Amino acid sequence: MVTSTWARIENATVAEVTNIDPQDRFPPSLVWITCPDDTRPGMQYVDGIFTAKRETPIDHAAHIARVRYQHETAGITVNGVNIDTHRDSQALITAAALSAVIDPTYVCVWKALSGPVTLTATQLIDIATAVRTHVQASFDRECQLLTALAEGTYEVDMLDHGWPAAQGT
Repeated sequence: MVTSTWARIENATVAEVTNIDPQDRFPPSLVWITCPDDTRPGMQYVDGIFTAKRETPIDHAAHIARVRYQHETAGITVNGVNIDTHRDSQALITAAALSAVIDPTYVCVWKALSGPVTLTATQLIDIATAVRTHVQASFDRECQLLTALAEGTYEVDMLDHGWPAAQGT
């Protein structure tokens, strides 16, 4: 008995392989072809030839940006107050600090990561300054890594070093 192998082709890539004849078992929109026995998902079928599908190269610049964002938004601690540094929180802190600059007697209850805390104008300005410093240090490190990438001196393990501390003072 001769057995055949069939591959389901999707966007010029082998998506599925079976040794059970797919005829009359699947909708006609699925493309099945008879193929060599060593065909496996991830191979390409182009112009009647099966080849190993090339892996997409790593986009190091995008990966560096993702790691920067993780560090940027990891949060910090300022004078014992745990502060969220996600983008929305950065904007809210900036607005509160502006109120503190306009009115030095300004006081507000801030929803810190560790719970509500009453902050004075001076404390709000200190927090806004620390958050801005943390965020800028994250972007500075990203720029250093992108420069190394452009110069050909970038090493993947550089991503593990040089970022601002998630928990500052």
